[in-house]
Amino acid sequence: MTAIPLPIEERLSIVIPAYNEEQGIGPTLRDLLARLPRAEIIVVDDGSTDRTADVVAEFPEVILVQHPFNRGYGGALKTGMTVASREFVAWFDADNEHRVDDLVAMAERLAAERVAAIIAQRSRSGPSPLRNWGKALIRMLARSLDFRAGKDINCGLRVFRREVILHYQSLLPNGFSASITSTIIMLERGYPVAFHPVELNRRIGTSKVRVGDGLMAMMLVLRIVMLFAPLRIFLRVGLPLAVFGLCYGVISALITGRGVPTGAVGVTLGGGLTCFFGLIADQISQMRLAGYDQPIYRIRAGRAQGDVRAPDRQGVP
Repeated sequence: MTAIPLPIEERLSIVIPAYNEEQGIGPTLRDLLARLPRAEIIVVDDGSTDRTADVVAEFPEVILVQHPFNRGYGGALKTGMTVASREFVAWFDADNEHRVDDLVAMAERLAAERVAAIIAQRSRSGPSPLRNWGKALIRMLARSLDFRAGKDINCGLRVFRREVILHYQSLLPNGFSASITSTIIMLERGYPVAFHPVELNRRIGTSKVRVGDGLMAMMLVLRIVMLFAPLRIFLRVGLPLAVFGLCYGVISALITGRGVPTGAVGVTLGGGLTCFFGLIADQISQMRLAGYDQPIYRIRAGRAQGDVRAPDRQGVP
């Protein structure tokens, strides 16, 4: 007998990282419970110094997890995903900025489509020009490294197949760059990903993102690309240097008749060594990542003796 799929809310865990969000967490939870009363909702109070935990405690249906000290946005998400028990896990902000209708639509798409994640794409940017410039710089850096993920790579609203994202949980940073990193991980490891346009509510409370977080995000883009595809960086530096040095040396030797200049030799060797180091880094990267790419599979057993059918088994090595 074919199993009847559960309603989407019974397959969904919603992880909400919260740090000093006493103003926004109440409206956020009320909206979620009104629309998804049977979903597993997990709030991770990330060492708040205000009444965030007290407000969450007013909702007995919600699982409250508390960090004794502040670990960061990504750290709270990792804790929440560890606690989550459902098939799908969503990231949802505590400031009421995300709409529940968008979350429901994304979760339904994940259930219906053969993809590993649905990532939100905001149709408009926030009110801060500085943050918008920072996001634009991060997008430019990512695209310059052949990373294509739409126009919005760091929206916090996203839904994953839990069995997939948990493979890479240890690679997620503890800071705000967890969103960017998870996007890069999904695409770099070849998982099918879909992007979903969303609208935003007005934020309740103040943003916790600072200028330093944006700079760290740019560094993490380089770091994660170095982890997954270091040749993409080394070759773009080394190959032009080697070609330039070689061309300069040959042309100079032909024009002056004095042989290849020492500077040209140095530049050519420097470029060649950079490419060589890139090859070594790529080998180290592949060895390190081998442990993360364990297969995710489902076994549907055939008909056993008589009319007894073995139950479906799900394997996540």
